[in-house]
Amino acid sequence: MIPKYIITSPNENFTNMVLSTTEEVSFNDFMLIESAFDEAVEQVLKVTKKHNISVIVSRGVTAKMIKNATDIPVIEAEATLFDLLSAIIQAMKISKNIALIHHEKILNEEFFNITGLFNINLKEYCYRNFREIEKCVSDAYDDKKEVIVSGFGYTRKLCKKFGLEAVMYSTSEYTMKEILSRASLILYAEERQQRHENQLRTFINEMPDGVIYLNENNVITLINSTAKKLLDINYEQDIIGKPVSNFINNSDFIKIIRSKNQETGKEIEFFGNKILVRSTPIFFKESYIGTVVIFQKSSYISYLDHNVRRQNLKKGMLANTTFEDLRNTTVSLKMNESIDKAIQYADTESTILITGESGTGKEMFAQSIHNASGRRNHPFVAINCAALSQNLIESELFGYEDGAFTGAKAGGKPGYFELAHNGTLFLDELGLLPLNVQVQLLRVLQERQVLRIGGIKMIPINIRVIAATNSDLLSAVENGTFRHDLYYRINVLNISIPPLRERNDDIPLLVRHYISLYNAQFNKNISSCSKDFISAFQNHDWKGNVRELMNYIMRIVILCESNVLTAEDIVKSEIHLSYRPKKDGLDMDTANVPDENRLNLEPGTLQQMEKDIIEWYMKKYDGNRVRVCSALNISRTTLWNKLKEM
Repeated sequence: MIPKYIITSPNENFTNMVLSTTEEVSFNDFMLIESAFDEAVEQVLKVTKKHNISVIVSRGVTAKMIKNATDIPVIEAEATLFDLLSAIIQAMKISKNIALIHHEKILNEEFFNITGLFNINLKEYCYRNFREIEKCVSDAYDDKKEVIVSGFGYTRKLCKKFGLEAVMYSTSEYTMKEILSRASLILYAEERQQRHENQLRTFINEMPDGVIYLNENNVITLINSTAKKLLDINYEQDIIGKPVSNFINNSDFIKIIRSKNQETGKEIEFFGNKILVRSTPIFFKESYIGTVVIFQKSSYISYLDHNVRRQNLKKGMLANTTFEDLRNTTVSLKMNESIDKAIQYADTESTILITGESGTGKEMFAQSIHNASGRRNHPFVAINCAALSQNLIESELFGYEDGAFTGAKAGGKPGYFELAHNGTLFLDELGLLPLNVQVQLLRVLQERQVLRIGGIKMIPINIRVIAATNSDLLSAVENGTFRHDLYYRINVLNISIPPLRERNDDIPLLVRHYISLYNAQFNKNISSCSKDFISAFQNHDWKGNVRELMNYIMRIVILCESNVLTAEDIVKSEIHLSYRPKKDGLDMDTANVPDENRLNLEPGTLQQMEKDIIEWYMKKYDGNRVRVCSALNISRTTLWNKLKEM
């Protein structure tokens, strides 16, 4: 039998206990060494050189000495306080003057309080090595102790020399069973690790990427099959343990590995093939210990990138808009301030809340933030919370396992959170999420883990969340339709996008931009638009904002038969813009906008006058309830109730 364990025994009692316990639990693959201290260490080292020992079980000083002599795990088979107490009770039958001799101080005041109930004279003596044991026995003799309690068999011989009685304590069978169980678990973990290492070697060898591991001296310690193919190295040639420069003399490659810096992707030519090389230096406790080099043909990388992008486009997981696109269509101070803020936020990992009316471009801001962040090469997953089916909203967001519910897809399905892993998740119209889903969303944001419907395993995710809303979430919080804790978890950084009616100077830019876009899309050749056309667009009250403008331009471009757009094209397209001619130098719309210094109340009931005042302030502040409450000096709840009555 080839041993997998070693057990050392310091005395006959311990040996008998080990033999009976191992037989009882069928623990067979061990070698028993009946010695202690230096002699035990010497015998242990001889056995470990001959056999592949996984665990050593030992006691006291011997266990500590073995730990210092080998890297093999050592389990200390120490007696428990109950074992000591049992031996002391046995010693009381001989005398009440008792000495306890063992290798380190382990007894506390509580133990002595317990033994004090026995009305005995107990004293503890400790030794650190073999030579100090005799002194402990001698000191006990001088202290008039009549019986010695010890766990080391050699102590019994010394007691006879001094004419003292000896009682040996030992590890109980129950404790020994626990120790043997731990030893078995260590062996199991070791074997499992070896299996994993073999699987890892197989995996690395089958990787489509070439992999080489170099030690601190740039000597090859691992190379897979793909690397040999790419480097045109003969399969029969033994290259492990030899300097990499013996096989690769490319100056760019040698420069990369000698720099000890990370290389994220450098194209190098090997034997007529263009190879993309990546390298990562490895450090342990600030000391350089080697480099992992991964490389692949550039043509294959391009092929993979094409496929990934094609698949992501199908899933709608790519962000197309950038901050440059936003800058090109605005001269508005407010809009540029929002863009500047978004650029600053892009460098962070914090959650962002984008507010703005429907059609102002909240998703375009989210895409721009994603493309300017460190997650730009990972998925951008956009979800319109209002478009999700109320019955399936949880399964769409969090995914589900196979058989989670009737109609569930075989094999289960990942949710949007999983699909956005390492990327950005954009939640549009967040305020429309049901309360029960808001609770789950809050947990995901806090713990960064997802539990699929019907699942039992938490799935870790690494995402950046950008949320958007066109409603007043604070009012929703007050009304109980949106959780306050989720609101403060989402509203870490915030961006407010101005409506199009506050960006009047941007309309000519937007019109030209979308004309150019739809020219190409619908094979048109519209070169310009007249002043009356632009004026009509600038005087319209854009309730649908940029989205409304896009749709109007698309319709006009499709129906237009000339190269210049005029106001007549607007009429032909059956588009009704709220255009009003100017009067006395003022736009009619502007003239009708209430001013704080001109609030004219018609005589009527108090209720009607109150309604007129609230309507006037709501128009003045474009429906901003916070500002209305501040101007009228009333609470949000009061305003909400008044609006409901109206």
